[in-house]
Amino acid sequence: MSERESSRQRQTDSSRDASRGTRAAGASKADTRKKEKKEKKERVPLRELGIVKFILDRRTRAVLGVALICVAVYVAIAAISWIRSGSEDQSVVVGQTVGEVVASGAKVSNNGGPLGAAVSEAIFTRGLGLGSLVGLVYIVLLGLALMGIRKCSFWSLTFKSLLVAVTSSLVLGLVTLWFGSDISLGGDHGMYMNLLIQSYADWIGAALVSLFMLAVVVYVYLNDIARLIGKYRSIKAARRARAEQIAMEEAEAREKVRKAMEESKFSEEAPEAEQSESRSGMLESLGFDDSPAEDEGRDPDALDPDAVQPEDDPDLMAFVPGDRAAACSVEAETAAEVPAGDYSYSPRDERDDSDVMATDDDPAAEESYQVQVRKGGITDSLRGFGADDEDEPADDAPAENGIDHNSERKALPAAGGADKPDDEPAFNVVAPVMEEAEEAGNAELKMFDPTAELSRYERPPLDLLVERSAKSASVDLQEQEENQERITKTLNDYGIPISKIKATVGPTVTLYEIIPAEGVRIAKIKRLEDDIAMSLAALGIRIIAPIPGKGTIGIEVPNKDPQTVSIRSVLGSKAFRECNMKLPMAMGATISNEVYIADLAKMPHLLVAGATGMGKSVGLNTIIASLLYKKHPAELKFVLVDPKMVEFSLYSVLERHFLAKLPDEEEAVVTDMDKVVRTLNSLCVEMDQRYMLLKDANVRSIIEYNERFVNRRLNPEKGHRYLPYIVMIVDEFADLIMTAGKQVETPIARIAQKARAVGMHMIVATQRPSTNVITGIIKANFPGRIAFRVSQMVDSKTILDRTGANQLIGRGDMLFSHNGSMDRVQCAFIDTDEVQAICDHIDRQVGYEHAYYLPEPLVTDDEAISLSGSGDRDPLFEEAAQAIVQSGVASTSNLQRRYSIGYNRAGKIMDQLEAAGIVGPAQGSKPRQVLVDSIQLGRICRSDE
Repeated sequence: MSERESSRQRQTDSSRDASRGTRAAGASKADTRKKEKKEKKERVPLRELGIVKFILDRRTRAVLGVALICVAVYVAIAAISWIRSGSEDQSVVVGQTVGEVVASGAKVSNNGGPLGAAVSEAIFTRGLGLGSLVGLVYIVLLGLALMGIRKCSFWSLTFKSLLVAVTSSLVLGLVTLWFGSDISLGGDHGMYMNLLIQSYADWIGAALVSLFMLAVVVYVYLNDIARLIGKYRSIKAARRARAEQIAMEEAEAREKVRKAMEESKFSEEAPEAEQSESRSGMLESLGFDDSPAEDEGRDPDALDPDAVQPEDDPDLMAFVPGDRAAACSVEAETAAEVPAGDYSYSPRDERDDSDVMATDDDPAAEESYQVQVRKGGITDSLRGFGADDEDEPADDAPAENGIDHNSERKALPAAGGADKPDDEPAFNVVAPVMEEAEEAGNAELKMFDPTAELSRYERPPLDLLVERSAKSASVDLQEQEENQERITKTLNDYGIPISKIKATVGPTVTLYEIIPAEGVRIAKIKRLEDDIAMSLAALGIRIIAPIPGKGTIGIEVPNKDPQTVSIRSVLGSKAFRECNMKLPMAMGATISNEVYIADLAKMPHLLVAGATGMGKSVGLNTIIASLLYKKHPAELKFVLVDPKMVEFSLYSVLERHFLAKLPDEEEAVVTDMDKVVRTLNSLCVEMDQRYMLLKDANVRSIIEYNERFVNRRLNPEKGHRYLPYIVMIVDEFADLIMTAGKQVETPIARIAQKARAVGMHMIVATQRPSTNVITGIIKANFPGRIAFRVSQMVDSKTILDRTGANQLIGRGDMLFSHNGSMDRVQCAFIDTDEVQAICDHIDRQVGYEHAYYLPEPLVTDDEAISLSGSGDRDPLFEEAAQAIVQSGVASTSNLQRRYSIGYNRAGKIMDQLEAAGIVGPAQGSKPRQVLVDSIQLGRICRSDE
């Protein structure tokens, strides 16, 4: 029992000791926490410490900045003095400290004293040479940053300054060694570094190292250099624009003066009798009698100087002969057009006494009126109401700007001035110099404005287009994450790990850019296209391996809820409004939701192909709408070929604005395939004529030619004219090839090969992209290609020379290929009602008298010989000839309507009549001239028999 009790006692003691230890441990932990809390309370932030707070204080930083700038200025003064007289101080400073130099009492030539000479010797001779000057700029910029005057990044500024300093030292050291100079401009650093490089790689290696360092400096400062260049160009452009504006304002002012004086010339040609009648009528209306006897006894004080105002009385203004009348009415006619300060009209009571040409005692001075032209004027005086211009002496003295008219104004006596009484009212006229105005007008002709004939033409507004609301995001985050996981899982299942994946959401598709792990072959990923499509359960998966310029692999996945890109959002975008392209085509939106704009003028021809219902017609309407919204009718003409007769029928109302056609065609939109060949041959003639104009003008493109013509450097009397762009659009090219074949392919190839420089471009569309339609000649001359969805891979290769079009999803989803690059674009949607609204808006405005006439196509020698023979004449030849001779009107369209025949047959009959000498050649829009009468026609017919 005792052992049990003792064991129990030991267990009780041990449990007590354990509980005591636990309580002690708990107490120690509590004490530790209290100490930590006290330490946290006593801990002071680093910024609140005394020394740090002093350094970060704004005033301290300002003082440090001023000190750094002062040091930089001192070192700069010492450096300049060292450059000027460094060799004199070198013997004093080298091998001694500054204190030893001062103690020895040696004199130095440096303006910075012994310290400046020592510092200059250290940094320029034993340092980086002239490259050390960069350090001075670095110190100044650092001081300005401390003072808060200029913000800069410390590490960026330090790195750039060190790079420039080291590069300058290397380059200057190499130059010094090359020329064998005793003084190293790059310091010891530049000299010894180049010697070290030469010992390993000779002069070539040293030069390459210097060039490499210079390239690095240029690359580092590339953005800064580009910014400076852009700023310089903007300032230069602003000055040029300001100078052009001032010159234009001055030219307009001179033009207005010249027109006013030309109008005054016409008034001088009025009969003298009308002037006498108007003089008598005006005198009677003023209460004067035209008889000389009554004038002699008239009291001059009886005239009321305020009773007559020339600008209020038209008879009075009409009476003043010639250019005086025009000059007197300058204020009334040009006050709203001429810049302020150029012209002023002032009656006698508004001028100083010194401005009066007669004395104050002269009653005529109280009726004096003056019209002043302050730019290039002369002072004329018209005394008496009945003076004629040819009887007045010419005492014209040109007046310069700012001239004192009070000192140079002279009174010119009127015709028969000795016999005229002095009490007649007088007019003082300051008129511009006619000769100077004419010379200025001839020297600086106003630029030709091709849009002047339709100056009130208004481009279609955006309100005509339907505003379709677009969703904020067509793919939510959940869908993106699911697709990313499926793509990653599919690739991992085939042993292709991915290091990174990124999604870019577009209106129709989402681009997933993946970066595979190292060692993965791209071809292995491309083979999994169908597997990825199956895992995503999506149609139209397309893999781009790799994406050009990015170094990633792209996987395009169609969105479950695709968006519609509105034509209004595209045409109203800032990118389209501010683009400077000659023929901009706003096609739609890219995968990154950016507006895609292409320039047809640089393309220069476009091939559009795709299966039926995939958006080809909408794409053509989008292109036409883009050009209509951007160009004036004087700048652009369309030649539309529509075999379906319904695709381009809405644009027929634009005939007098934007369409071009042959003179004898009734419809501007070509729907008859028999007329297409003739139209294409006419375009070839137009192309050749334009090249002749460019040759005569010594220019190489339509842009240079039109610029010279607008600046009036080409004479229209020599055949020169403003050349608009011509865009031919063929809706169904396959039907054209089936109908005409080689007759169509040859002129199309000619136009595609040569017409770019003269501003003629073609857009060919087809829904059957087979090799017999899109031949090698067509593909070789159409670098720009648009492919909508096709059903087979071979069709995609026919259009784009690569696959991809067969993987599109349709409804405007297209691939745009140009110059080797291919972009996926969602075509902008434009409805028929919107096209109708655009055409109606243009049709309601004033247009030209007729469409833009194309030249008549040339007739070959074989055709002329066959037409001149009587055996091959048409059966309707004699009947048509008699009808034309009797009516006196020779027109191909009249033959078509009269005999219900096709255009080709009517044209051949007209050519046969021309070959027989019955009618003359084509005269554009005018009917041909009938050359014979009925008797002569009978003789021609009998001689042929």
